[in-house]
Amino acid sequence: MAQKEYAFPKGFLWGTATAAHQIEGGNRNNNWWEFEQRPGAIRNGDSSAKACDHWNLYKKDFAWLTKLHQNAYRMSVEWSRLYPEPGRLDRKALDRYVAMIDELRKRKITPFVTLLHFTVPTWWDRQGGLLNRRREHLAHFEEFCTTVAEAFRGKGVYWNTINEISIVMLGYLTDEFPPAEKSFLKAARAVNTLLALHETAYRSVKRALPDSKIGLVHNMQMVQPLDPRSLSDRALARAVDFLFNGSIFRGLKTGRLIHGKRLPGLRGSTDFFGLNFYNFMQVSRSLPDMVRTATPDPTCGEEKLCAGIGWEPYPEGLYLALKRVAAEFPGMPVYVTENGIGTDDDAWRRRYLVDHLKMAHRAVEDGVDLRGFFHWSLMDNFEWAQGYMSRFGLINMDYRTQKRTLRESGRLYGEISLRNAIPPAALKKFPGDIYRPRF
Repeated sequence: MAQKEYAFPKGFLWGTATAAHQIEGGNRNNNWWEFEQRPGAIRNGDSSAKACDHWNLYKKDFAWLTKLHQNAYRMSVEWSRLYPEPGRLDRKALDRYVAMIDELRKRKITPFVTLLHFTVPTWWDRQGGLLNRRREHLAHFEEFCTTVAEAFRGKGVYWNTINEISIVMLGYLTDEFPPAEKSFLKAARAVNTLLALHETAYRSVKRALPDSKIGLVHNMQMVQPLDPRSLSDRALARAVDFLFNGSIFRGLKTGRLIHGKRLPGLRGSTDFFGLNFYNFMQVSRSLPDMVRTATPDPTCGEEKLCAGIGWEPYPEGLYLALKRVAAEFPGMPVYVTENGIGTDDDAWRRRYLVDHLKMAHRAVEDGVDLRGFFHWSLMDNFEWAQGYMSRFGLINMDYRTQKRTLRESGRLYGEISLRNAIPPAALKKFPGDIYRPRF
């Protein structure tokens, strides 16, 4: 029997994704840096103080993109670097970001720029942060977005407004994100503010660059009732799915915020959809904290769950997530803006990559307008509350020496990017069905 061909559409974008705070080093003026100073907040007491020193080594890091045959790269611009104080622009920092974009363009790499990837300036956070939706408060973000858009004019940038509203919200549901408060009411308020910030970014960039392509990045949580026969489990799953997914979709389609009020300009405020996908969650009031992200006896083994975070891979979930986005937003272009696993087992990372790309290809075959895939991440980095424990990189980082070493998964991804297809050798090495959790 002939081996199935897993070739992707012509012009498909292959890239990696990063975030400023996780790789740059030196970002000490935002809410995450402040959160890191809390005893016990970050695993092993790790600090983002130097991270990957990308702020100084970006040219060397971008050289890896060329070696890996990538034609796209997703990065973020750190708001607190450009505006360390209200209304005061650091032009040297802005010039450095412009130089980064120019370096990417020189290498014929399409930049995807995220305007808010988890972090906000400390001064803005102290003025109410995500619980303050007053116009004058949001105007600071508008100023930042306009500044970046105008600086990147004519540079072929695709824009991501907010990264993962549903994950930022966890700062009001868990103690692993700032401000580490637990309040469903505040979580809902934070979602509303983040939707308003998305609308602000979309409007600001469109005003400066009318022909630009702008999209929200959403982390799809595949929510399942622990016991499908249980009425309470099914009801909880519907409620959690609305909080994490449905409220975002509804906002983009109707302009309604989570409490039902409408925000002028929110409806239709995305030109493409950025989908991040990592995991499933099973919910039940019988579970500790009402949720679990791995089955009790995973067939891959406990050691192959995402390090520090405990996610069990669910490749089919990527297919289901892509199909849902296509159903929610018919005809809209979609990019997988993040997908990857934190592990020290690089053979498992390669299997994970192949399995998920098989499912991405299946979605394309079924009519999803998927135009690109960004692996998380280019290199190991500061993985928020997990510190440096959870290694997602195609490139291994030695944080003591700042030495970068390409992993075999990086070589594989480079070959996929070059071929625009999963190479036969990888299909032979990782044959058969995809990994499936035993639900």
